[in-house]
Amino acid sequence: MKVDLGDRSKILILMLLVGTAGIIVPGCGDPVAPVEVEPTTPRKTAEQLAQEQEQRDKERLETRYKGLSKAVKTDPERFDDWISHLEDLIYASEGTSIQVKAKKLLEAQLQLREDEGQKSLDQMTARVEALVEEGDPLAAENILEGFDPDGMFEKTAAFKGWQALKKKVAMRQAAEVDFDRITRRARAYRRQEELAQAIGLLESFSDDYKGTEEYAEVVETIEQYLAEYVVAREAIAEQLAIEWIDLEVDQYLSSFRASAADSDATVWTAEGGEVVGNNDTSGLAQLEIGDDLWEEYSVEMEIQLVSGDQINLGITAGMRPGAGVKNYDVHGFESEEEEWLRIRIELKEGLIRLTDLDSLERLDDDMRPYFPAGGIAVLLRPDESVRLRNVRYKVFRPVPGEEPDPDGAEEESEG
Repeated sequence: MKVDLGDRSKILILMLLVGTAGIIVPGCGDPVAPVEVEPTTPRKTAEQLAQEQEQRDKERLETRYKGLSKAVKTDPERFDDWISHLEDLIYASEGTSIQVKAKKLLEAQLQLREDEGQKSLDQMTARVEALVEEGDPLAAENILEGFDPDGMFEKTAAFKGWQALKKKVAMRQAAEVDFDRITRRARAYRRQEELAQAIGLLESFSDDYKGTEEYAEVVETIEQYLAEYVVAREAIAEQLAIEWIDLEVDQYLSSFRASAADSDATVWTAEGGEVVGNNDTSGLAQLEIGDDLWEEYSVEMEIQLVSGDQINLGITAGMRPGAGVKNYDVHGFESEEEEWLRIRIELKEGLIRLTDLDSLERLDDDMRPYFPAGGIAVLLRPDESVRLRNVRYKVFRPVPGEEPDPDGAEEESEG
């Protein structure tokens, strides 16, 4: 059969179309499987992708918020942890509804922290103020150190209140220490009738302590001392006008009356401007200063215990009824060997006062003498030794220049 060219072209086209459709063409080899073509998905825009990411972020933040909200209800005491997490969540959720809810939850946790901090501070304040009232600010300071050991309340008003309370207690402690130190020395000055020095010392109490009990007491004491000073200043002026008389230490000890039970023994000597007393005898020895007619006076000296148990002074002297020898009103006080003591011996207004001039502390209690008048004597028992230097005195009664009462003189004998 004869086929023309036009028909042959049509046949070829048909065969190609049928082959692509998977139709078996006789004589053309094995059959060809049909090709499956998936439908084409349209590509998402950048805007669509951003919206999807935003939704995922929102869902993640929502889950995080719900978790924190549940944790807050389950374990409310961990508010410090939840505050930190909520602050992070608020920062991450800026501009969203999650941020609004997280802020409300954060505000509640911050208020809870404030309340817990204030509660803790109130409990501590009650204990601290009780201890301060009892006069034990040191124990109060120790309790204050236990506030907020984990640092949870550092950003609260309670923390500032704790700092203020701590400062107040420290100030009270300092006020108490300074008060004890200053008033003790002021009382010592007052005992020495040196009210001006006492008042000046009290005036040095710091104004930083205003509001404390100690400050109020210092103010009251100053007023009391001022009133005493006004009354006593005329007498003080008279006493200050009396000059100190220095006793020269020469080789003969002519400014003193040296004696011993053994009249042949040499107990008292002079050495380099000092009086040396060394009692190697079996009896008593004495170095007298002043006059038996002294009624009110002050004697100052430096004295050193070289050997012995204590320093013994005879302050005033006289004849006891039925005795034919002079007796002393003896006062003793301890001293470290080889230590120089600067002391003042006073007989005023019927009282004997012994004072350490370096510390202004009393060496003995103030007391009334057995004898009403008389100077002083340094007394040595057997095997005792002392040294004296820088001895001076002033007499208030009888006033220098007055004629002594002849009936007041006692027959002097050594004993």
